[in-house]
Amino acid sequence: MALYLTFDEMGPITVGTVHAADMLDDNNVQDFGGQVLSYVRDHPGVRLLLNFQHVVFLSSAAITELLRVNGACRADGGGVRLCGLSESIRSVFEITNLAGLFSVHKNDTLDAALARYERSLARAEDARVWEDPAAGAGK
Repeated sequence: MALYLTFDEMGPITVGTVHAADMLDDNNVQDFGGQVLSYVRDHPGVRLLLNFQHVVFLSSAAITELLRVNGACRADGGGVRLCGLSESIRSVFEITNLAGLFSVHKNDTLDAALARYERSLARAEDARVWEDPAAGAGK
């Protein structure tokens, strides 16, 4: 079965879940990157929570694709967070300091990661309105 992703809009956040692949490696990484980048291009400013709960291995090529996705999201004012990472994948992100480039929801369930992401967006909006009260006037 080929790798596929689902994208579910959950309020201000889109959850992208990897299905039918327990490994993101040279056999499917281009498909993964293509699907995610296509979604990001079609949805400028997307707040993306990538769910890897079904994935146990990421190749270095997959990490490169994640960096490309992160750059594309940020370029359009969006963002990427990761959840559902196995312990070994989380370790790679920590050892390589990639955890500093991505918000990684360690040990969070999808629901907990989604709630945490929503809270951080709400806090960022509150701070923006605090800095520029006119920005909140349209609410």
